[in-house]
Amino acid sequence: MKTTWVIIIAMLLLTGGLVLAQQQREPISDKQRWDGRYDRETYVYGKEPVAFLKEKLDRLKKGKALVLAMGEGRNAVYLAQHGFDVTGVDISSVAIEKCKRLADERGVQVNAVVADLTDYDLGSEQYDLITNFYFYDKSLLPKVKEALKPEGMFIFEQFSMDHLKLAQRFGPKTAKYLVKPKELLEVFQSTRILYYEDTVIELEEGMHKGAAAIIRLIVQKPAE
Repeated sequence: MKTTWVIIIAMLLLTGGLVLAQQQREPISDKQRWDGRYDRETYVYGKEPVAFLKEKLDRLKKGKALVLAMGEGRNAVYLAQHGFDVTGVDISSVAIEKCKRLADERGVQVNAVVADLTDYDLGSEQYDLITNFYFYDKSLLPKVKEALKPEGMFIFEQFSMDHLKLAQRFGPKTAKYLVKPKELLEVFQSTRILYYEDTVIELEEGMHKGAAAIIRLIVQKPAE
């Protein structure tokens, strides 16, 4: 009888170990990863908008705006404060809730949507402005062009391939999420290029502090 119990206990321990090992092998989803990053009291990248957005605000077409990979809402809320009708999309439900709190704090409204941009429908000729800051998925860019209204504008800022040379602790560590030189100019060659910059700047935005190699872009869709 004692031997039987020893065998049962050993089997339970073995099964538990196998389950734990399987759980440890399962990759963390993008949603889990970003929920974990944003799950804190402070705002990871601060509450103020990207400096490039502030600098170029007066050049941007007013109206209906879509903020891609919105995060905790700093850019979406800023646009809402300046009269835009803003929809913001992010995969993290934690970030969406923090955006809503920031919007309430600033006395504005943002249509905050929890969605994965890999399968989110941007629609056709829906927006006067689309923003994309510190998120990069090249396959999304044709959808961006389609989603802009005639004369609609797209503003973009993201780390470039040169960022890997700076040995910074922040920003993507693999080329998949970094912009190649002139890559955006090729994608948007059918639009009007209003601004393009490939440079190194000093960032001071929450967890992003220090030298950063970035590419900035503003384009405008042709009129019909």
